Amino acid sequence: MRYLVNKLGSAAITLLVIITLTFFLMHAIPGGPFDSAKKLPDSIMQNLNARYNLDDPLWRQYLAYLKNIAKGDLGVSIKYEGKTVNQIIREGFPVSALLGGIAITAAVFSGVLLGVVAALNRNRWLDYLVSLFVTGGTSIPSFVLSGLLIYFIAIKLMWLPPAFWEGPESAVLPVLALAWLPAATIARLVRSSMIEVLSQDYIKTARAKGLVMKTVVVRHALPNSILPVLTYLGPAAALILTGSFVVESIFTIPGLGKWFVMSVFNRDYTVIMGLTVFYGALLILMNTLVDIAYTLLDPRIRIFPAEER
Repeated sequence: MRYLVNKLGSAAITLLVIITLTFFLMHAIPGGPFDSAKKLPDSIMQNLNARYNLDDPLWRQYLAYLKNIAKGDLGVSIKYEGKTVNQIIREGFPVSALLGGIAITAAVFSGVLLGVVAALNRNRWLDYLVSLFVTGGTSIPSFVLSGLLIYFIAIKLMWLPPAFWEGPESAVLPVLALAWLPAATIARLVRSSMIEVLSQDYIKTARAKGLVMKTVVVRHALPNSILPVLTYLGPAAALILTGSFVVESIFTIPGLGKWFVMSVFNRDYTVIMGLTVFYGALLILMNTLVDIAYTLLDPRIRIFPAEER
């Protein structure tokens, strides 16, 4: 219980830091949400600023925002009349979560499979082929890969639709664009870990007992080789979620990425803050769950000090 309290306390402090930095940096950027309406009379501009409390001192706006967040109210969009940030999240997050969930599942499955294949065929052509995939995956950004996939697969070959969210086939290209980098990273981690594990004495003992290689890999080597992947899942989730901002815009997917990109261009302060706070809380929660899961799966890690065990 003390461990959980400490983790939740550090998570709350981290989220407060994210809110504070985002709030003040956002207001430090030149421009505002009504800069495009410079031809409006000064009286109307004053009324608009007063309506959204933009005429208050910055510290008072900050305290009011913290008070609203404590109530679960992320505010009302400045650019979209009658649209609340909570409503935007309810509408867009299921699409982003589905896309991200499919992408991270595909990345973990393909990355583990490729890493195992590369480790079992070390210094052979399959290992070199996986290394080529890893190099390409870590070198090409998701937005560049998105453009290449659209051009060659959707336009030239016409195998899949180039954009929109209209069916299962529409998810293939954005999932590939999001899953490529984490799959390459997971493959590299599993390969390195698997090579090290296969050289351990207990693996040699299992082989000496007459166990087939498939059983040794699945039952003995893979569970220990996959632990680094668990550590990477937190940052991988962050990578996929933040990468989806641009990828969703490229493929015209009605998720949160579209709203986030538009809010930045429109200087929609409440939407920028609301989505940043939401994603920050989500990623902190994922990292906390990964830390807890790691203590449960790895017997070498213990929560309590030695004198309490």
